[in-house]
Amino acid sequence: MKKIFFIMIFFLANLFANETVFQSVIKNVLLKDTQNAISSAKNLQQNITQENFKIFLKDWKRVEALYLAGEINYDYIDTPRFIDVFNNLKEDLNSQMRRVVNGTNDVKTALFKNSFKTINALEFVIAKESLDARSKEIVKEILNSIIANLQDIKDVYTNYLKNPKFKQKEEIAIVVNVLVATSYRLKEQRVGNPAGLSAKFKDDIKNERAEYFLTQNSFEAIKSILEAQSDIVNSKDFKNLYTYAKNSGSEMELNEVSNSIKIALDELNKLPKDDFTNASYLFETLSKIHDLYYVTIIEKLGLKPEILDADGD
Repeated sequence: MKKIFFIMIFFLANLFANETVFQSVIKNVLLKDTQNAISSAKNLQQNITQENFKIFLKDWKRVEALYLAGEINYDYIDTPRFIDVFNNLKEDLNSQMRRVVNGTNDVKTALFKNSFKTINALEFVIAKESLDARSKEIVKEILNSIIANLQDIKDVYTNYLKNPKFKQKEEIAIVVNVLVATSYRLKEQRVGNPAGLSAKFKDDIKNERAEYFLTQNSFEAIKSILEAQSDIVNSKDFKNLYTYAKNSGSEMELNEVSNSIKIALDELNKLPKDDFTNASYLFETLSKIHDLYYVTIIEKLGLKPEILDADGD
């Protein structure tokens, strides 16, 4: 019996040792985050409240912040845009959703556009002071679509663990480039645009540009994104980017990212809720995080950065 026990311990230890950083992050972070988002979306369907919307929103932001499924399977490269169209839509979604809510067509017919079935459309409906039967039906139908897309994401991650296809260097490059893209959108779009600090809206402060202005959850979204990044760059009881950095001589640079994330989170807590009027230090800190990913860490790890366009995509 002892022999069998020791063989099992050895097998599990060997399995953990052979697990790559990419596989570990999928198993310990991405799969859990995606399942949490599915669960909180289902809970919101059952109990439609602004508090439950906030919980779901925070879970989704974690999934979006570390979205690797499109790199694993290119068929799912655009899946996040079926869930979230922040900064990716030129039309006025709110006015369109107002017509959907006030309309008489059956709900499935009324929600004919992909953008009508996103978390952004969901926010518009949930932001109302009280929801009538039609609004509740719209909420549930939007969430059906979001849950289906989240399940697709979960399946991509589950299937990858069964059949990994990338070499370790490719995996690390994918993770870092996702952090580069996420950190750019965070500092430029989610903070820079409403704070009047981005190139696009220089010196033009407008809180209404914030991601979740209607429900006043923009800071909550930023916190979730930073916390998700923290799970990748901080020392954990599972393999992550910190593990790789420690073994490749770039631990000091990653610690600098970790410290900057803590500073950004502290700064968020000091600012009035969802008020970007005095967010210059927050913007500077987030810019530093982006630069550390994009320049210092990529160079230190010998990786090739992906070029971001003006919208950070």
